[in-house]
Amino acid sequence: MATDGSLRAWSGERALPAGTTMRFVLLVVLMLASGVSLVPVAFTAAGLNKGASCLSAAGVGTGEVPPGDVLRSAAYRACVDEHGMVSWWVGPAVPGVLVVLACGLFFVLPLWKARGNRVVSLEAVDHDGQILRHLTHLAQATGLKRMPRVVVDPSAASTGAAVFGRTGRPTVCLHGGLLARRTTVPEDFDAVLLHELAHIRNRDVTLTYATVALWRTFIAAVLVPYAVGFAILVFNSYAPETPPYEVLLPAWRALVLPVFMTVVVYLARSDVLRSRELQADLTAARWGANPRVWGFVEPAPPARVLPGALRSFTEVWRTHPRWDLRREALADSTPLFEVPGLLMFLTGAAVVMVNGQLWFFAGSSHRVGQWEWNVAMALPCAVLVTGIAGTVLWRSTVHRLLNGRRRLSGAWAGLWLGIGMTVGELFGNRIAIFRWLPGEPVVLLLLALAGLTFTWWVTQCSHLWVTAWRGRTIRTPMMLTLAGACLALCAWFWWWQNYGVILANVPGLLTNVPGAGNDGLVLDPTGENTAILTTAERAVALLSTTVAVPLALPAVAVLWLLPLLAWTVHPLSAVRRRDTAPDPDKPLIPDGPLPPLRRTLSAGLFGGVACWAGIVGIKAHMHAWQPPVRLRGVAGALLYQYGMSAALLAGAAVAALTASLLAGRYRLIAALAAAHTAALAGYSGVWALTASDGCLQGISTFLSTCGWRPAGTWQAFQYLLGMLLILVTIGGIVAAAAISVARRAFRRSTHPAASAQAGYESRRLNLRRLAVGALCAGAIGVPAALLSSPELHGNSATAPGRARPVTHPRFAAQEASVQAEAWYSLGGLDLLARYDDNLGKLRALGPEAQKSSDGAALITSRLPVICTEFGKIAKDADAYFPAPAPQIQPSWKTFITQAAKGSEDCLTGLRRNNAALLTAGVKEINQATRAADTIKAWITSTRTGRP
Repeated sequence: MATDGSLRAWSGERALPAGTTMRFVLLVVLMLASGVSLVPVAFTAAGLNKGASCLSAAGVGTGEVPPGDVLRSAAYRACVDEHGMVSWWVGPAVPGVLVVLACGLFFVLPLWKARGNRVVSLEAVDHDGQILRHLTHLAQATGLKRMPRVVVDPSAASTGAAVFGRTGRPTVCLHGGLLARRTTVPEDFDAVLLHELAHIRNRDVTLTYATVALWRTFIAAVLVPYAVGFAILVFNSYAPETPPYEVLLPAWRALVLPVFMTVVVYLARSDVLRSRELQADLTAARWGANPRVWGFVEPAPPARVLPGALRSFTEVWRTHPRWDLRREALADSTPLFEVPGLLMFLTGAAVVMVNGQLWFFAGSSHRVGQWEWNVAMALPCAVLVTGIAGTVLWRSTVHRLLNGRRRLSGAWAGLWLGIGMTVGELFGNRIAIFRWLPGEPVVLLLLALAGLTFTWWVTQCSHLWVTAWRGRTIRTPMMLTLAGACLALCAWFWWWQNYGVILANVPGLLTNVPGAGNDGLVLDPTGENTAILTTAERAVALLSTTVAVPLALPAVAVLWLLPLLAWTVHPLSAVRRRDTAPDPDKPLIPDGPLPPLRRTLSAGLFGGVACWAGIVGIKAHMHAWQPPVRLRGVAGALLYQYGMSAALLAGAAVAALTASLLAGRYRLIAALAAAHTAALAGYSGVWALTASDGCLQGISTFLSTCGWRPAGTWQAFQYLLGMLLILVTIGGIVAAAAISVARRAFRRSTHPAASAQAGYESRRLNLRRLAVGALCAGAIGVPAALLSSPELHGNSATAPGRARPVTHPRFAAQEASVQAEAWYSLGGLDLLARYDDNLGKLRALGPEAQKSSDGAALITSRLPVICTEFGKIAKDADAYFPAPAPQIQPSWKTFITQAAKGSEDCLTGLRRNNAALLTAGVKEINQATRAADTIKAWITSTRTGRP
């Protein structure tokens, strides 16, 4: 029989989903996204999609909508016809083809396993029907609604069994060795059958064989074509007639990508199958299966580090866990409720890769920047992370509370999630295309920090809500928390796919962001505050990318408001839930009251007072300073705004640090709540004292007459307010992390607050609800007002209807390199090579004529052909795309004009026997040659980055 500890663990298993369905969804999405990415690349590597670069050769920038005159031009049509281009529907059609193939294989696999020459029906060996009656009894005892089909594999000597098919029509295959042991060891027979029936009851059959079918389809329909395409590319690159430059770094990066994708897909597949085996073991043991079939659990001898590490490494590749691990899981199911680092790594890598494929598809469809496509790219990734990582974190938190174990911090889980996202982005082709590492590697740290923040917040919220919730099920607070985390992640992925990948790709862009603040920095004519204004303007330009995400401010509000709602729930001395407690008279979650909310609110109010003090001090300083008239315009206003912002941020930082020091638990939640409380209180001071500027003469800054100007004050600060709210959130996270690290470094333990008396808590409950309600009103009202304002981004150039493209020198250089490479490889190389070859014939004609006995006849016979070829080259060059770089287009026109004129004068001079025309033609050919040399130098400089 199961022990009480096992019952407690199994009760936790029933309380929350195992999360394997979401893992399967992740596997499906990853395979489909990989197919969408790899199949078109395979066509490109095989040389069947060179025409896709025709737009770049025509000078159309990446992500730009191609002009109609380019698409209708004869040069574009000729380029596509000559080089070939995969139709636009191939990429979107890949998922459908993969699904159809996988579905076909899914239905074929059971038929293949149940073929007549391999298995026989149970009736063929069960003549008296005892086995069937026993199986029927077990199926009824386990709660199966219908008896599965049973077949026997008499040639299998093992003592096991297998189930295949699908959940609605499963088939159990009994091995011959198992039937032979039925009468001698009936308990083993029952344990094996209960394990297979557990797969059916847990609805694993469909997921298992769908996973197998998807994997085999992925190999046959994606990996094999990709390998063939790149084999063709490598073969062609080393062919004698092929220049070696065709295999560039992006091609080798594209070769590494499928290797990484294959590893991630295989590990995800193995994780899905392995986890279902362990869950089936637990279910079978709960039904009464004798654990003896898995063997007795004995203390393992201490192993050396290397063999242990090797066993752990090989285990992640297995589809079935080792027997020793299965026995340990039956004796103590605690490891099943831990947060596996491998799962977090795979989740992080997979969602970034999926986001990358959606990003490339949106870019190729010229839909980048449309909000609906931003949501379509970010939301699936956020749902996958919260559905997988969030569920695992909740399960671990609940299990630890049920069993009185140490609270989960979420740090290691977040670190593995962040590492997975970082590695997935490094192997992708959007932050480093022409190099192995991104231009700004430091930006990748944001991925790791995002993973850490997500797991930390979810872990603290789950512990908070499980302790505070008084309902009969914890699914409600779980779904509420995961929905808030999903919103925050959706905002994060939105920002990353629009701005983060660009900041990571281009060196130097992090400190020189294009857009607001960089078109013309407002400088102090006196030179005293130039550094302050310049630094602040660049910081504002960088932060303006965050408020450009419409979900950023709602996500910030959710991060600190959602946990506060737990304090509005009526407190309980002990929590018991019907879906988690095996004993209805025994509470499972011990008494652990929430820390007093007044500590967090007091820290926030203290920070608000600090904000007011800073605001008054800055206004008093500017009143005493009294800037000259020339600084009372834009420069003075900017100095005032930045001073007020600094005071607000300083007060919020003080509040976050104070709350973190006072909080024994939920340090992140306390820091966020206190920081935003201080920010709201501080902004009320900014608004009130600025709107009444001139009323208090000692701190009057710009006006000397008293007045009340609330609308103007709101308009003056709304541009910065959204950025300040995001900075306050970041500051709260940093403050909580710093205090947590310091506490751990000095090993100072914290003790939970003592439980307050019930009557006292009842009296305080309404006050807490009132305080939380007031904070919710401010936290929701301010972002709502900002989002409804058309001037949120603060720059009229970015307002709707007046948008203009923003260029950056590094962007322009990279885009020029892409366009030059496409223009050169798709036609420019052939034209210049033909010209050089014909020019070589012209130059060799004189020496050959001197050596010939009849030089005049030799020149007369060969020169017309050479001159005619110059004309053909000029005609073909005129029919090709103009050079994409504006600075080289005059040279290209000179090349075409002079080559055509030189050909014409040469042929006319030969016909008329006019030496002057022949000489003019040679001079014109020389001018065309100099223009061709200029074009070659431009190609070399744009491809190598050196002049």
